[in-house]
Amino acid sequence: MSFYGETEVGGPNGLTYAVLVTRLAHDELLEILTAERFSGWVGPTEDGWTVAVPESPLGHVASHRRRLPELAEAISDRTDAVVASVVVVKDALLRLWAGRGGGQLVDYVSDPSVGAEDVPLELDPFGNPVGISDGPVGAHGASALARAADRAQAADELQELLAERLGESENESERLQAAARLLGWPSWLVAVDSLPRRVPGGPDASAFTRLRAGRGGIGGIAAAQAARVVRRKA
Repeated sequence: MSFYGETEVGGPNGLTYAVLVTRLAHDELLEILTAERFSGWVGPTEDGWTVAVPESPLGHVASHRRRLPELAEAISDRTDAVVASVVVVKDALLRLWAGRGGGQLVDYVSDPSVGAEDVPLELDPFGNPVGISDGPVGAHGASALARAADRAQAADELQELLAERLGESENESERLQAAARLLGWPSWLVAVDSLPRRVPGGPDASAFTRLRAGRGGIGGIAAAQAARVVRRKA
């Protein structure tokens, strides 16, 4: 049994997916994402949380060539509701950002060294290379997120969870699944890569509203084709 639970999540090659999680109701979030020309799926509200799943986890997902973390921050600036962006890359990297009312709650990266070879070398004021941490960064923000999610009693456990280095047999989907349990988020977050098919353990695919560049139906298909000219899947 894994430290993070008995449910098997992730795959042999690791999953890449992303979700936006917010206290906004489905219709409120749908209105905002329509205006932002979002491409992806908007799920039903469950236990006070609504989930949106971008079509492209790592690419541009909305107007102004915004990726999911940038979109979450833009939405946070205009609402008092908690808005979180979660990105999992090949089950080896977890990036969690959350804010409310324009203020940041947490900015977490499970392992900044993952993919560091593709990042330009950063230098200090004296021209010396700045080392990149190979462990979790930003776990201290877990307390603020737990309180904002009305789960203050889980603050310490969430911080410990985010601060822990994973073993070779563990993956970031397992960590996210445990974090979702502590925060009261839908447990099926780790399975959203199955869309547009049914999400295992979650709502039917028909319960999700499909948006393409902020539009549904046939009009959305045409809008998505136009948006691909300026958006990248990364």
